[in-house]
Amino acid sequence: MTAFGWGRQRTDHTPFEGGARGLSGKRWIALCASAEAVGMTAAAVAAKLSQHVLGGQPRGWDAALALLLVVAGGLVEGAALGALQASGLRRLIPRLNRRRWLVVTAAGLGWAAASAPGVLSGDSGSDAEPALLVVVAAALGLGAVMGAVLGAAQAMTVRRLVPRPTRWVLANTIAWPPTMAVIFIGATTPESGWPTVAVAALAAITGIAAGTVLGIVTGWFLPTLDGSVDENVELTGHRTGSGNGSEVP
Repeated sequence: MTAFGWGRQRTDHTPFEGGARGLSGKRWIALCASAEAVGMTAAAVAAKLSQHVLGGQPRGWDAALALLLVVAGGLVEGAALGALQASGLRRLIPRLNRRRWLVVTAAGLGWAAASAPGVLSGDSGSDAEPALLVVVAAALGLGAVMGAVLGAAQAMTVRRLVPRPTRWVLANTIAWPPTMAVIFIGATTPESGWPTVAVAALAAITGIAAGTVLGIVTGWFLPTLDGSVDENVELTGHRTGSGNGSEVP
């Protein structure tokens, strides 16, 4: 039995073509998009709540509580992404430890909770807004770092279950910069006077768009974790490999 359903497809098939056994491309993208929509909405509402309850510029313990609310919202984002990704990956890797995947994903996203998701509250504290190029550059940089760290942490959870776990690091390093760019652009759109409902709606839309980007890019790399067939046509012209799904030393 192969580690991935794609291993049973004809080798001239691209990933997900015709519906992969166990997990299709559309399902993977939908899982990522749904998770980001839930997570971004939670993060935005938490940030907006801290603004309403504690004021625009809390100090001392109030500032700590405001940060805690924002981080909590970010952890929800990580937990949602980890849980839904794991539910899909279990169709491909039955022995995946879903709890561990969820924990490392939540931890990987939690540290960034006070940056991009927090901005979705619309509380800029100033009339000046950063230029779009500055926003995108910051997003790309943060995304590259976060993607590498998160990809490495997630790869550790499957290192004995797939032949090429380190390719997941590359997948996330490539996927998260454009994903964060979408998040940052959405985050800098609302003004401080926007009502919570409007901010939450924008956050949900932003999450769907960002999650779709994440799902498309990481989904493209998923079959390469199974290995070979000329190293998946030199990463990735895409023919599925022939992993066996057993533990790999």
